[in-house]
Amino acid sequence: MPSEISPEQLKEIVQRAQAGSEQDFYQLYVVFSKPVYNFVWRLIGSVEDAEDLVQETFLKVHSELKRLRDPNQFRFWLYRIARNEVYQKLRRTQRTTEVSIDDEDAGYYNFLKDDIRQPDPEKLALSGELNDVINRALQSLTPKYRDVFVLAVLQKMSYEDITKIVGRSLLSVKTDIYRARLMVKDAISVYMKRSRVGKL
Repeated sequence: MPSEISPEQLKEIVQRAQAGSEQDFYQLYVVFSKPVYNFVWRLIGSVEDAEDLVQETFLKVHSELKRLRDPNQFRFWLYRIARNEVYQKLRRTQRTTEVSIDDEDAGYYNFLKDDIRQPDPEKLALSGELNDVINRALQSLTPKYRDVFVLAVLQKMSYEDITKIVGRSLLSVKTDIYRARLMVKDAISVYMKRSRVGKL
């Protein structure tokens, strides 16, 4: 939950927006557009596509809001819509990368196939390249692992909240997050090793 709004306040805002208050709907947009953008951007890997998908998400939220039965579920409902918009976009553009967790040749090292210049590791985080490496690693994951990693690690949601968004069991979510963490960690480790080799 964004820090500037409590669950009780959110419920009231959602209810007023459902009753037709455009001002309250705009407040929902102000509160949630940035975290939703960050979520979508990490899934889609494109700033331009992310901006478009956030707009499409909130347009759909606006048209469907009255159908939301429980205002307390707004946040999870919003993220489900955003997630569905991303997957529809990926299907339309056929950009989903299907990766087997056991495939050592294709899996989470695919992002290293690009001709990456070897940077100074000490300056990696400051230059913003670490963020780019994380994005490359995320884009090499299947959506199954990518979405739970983003929600758990980058959006810092609880396992229970994530289950409400992705519609999978608690055990499945925990397992997928664990595997995704390993894949991203290993991918970054490989990149850093290549960086050190480039300096020799």
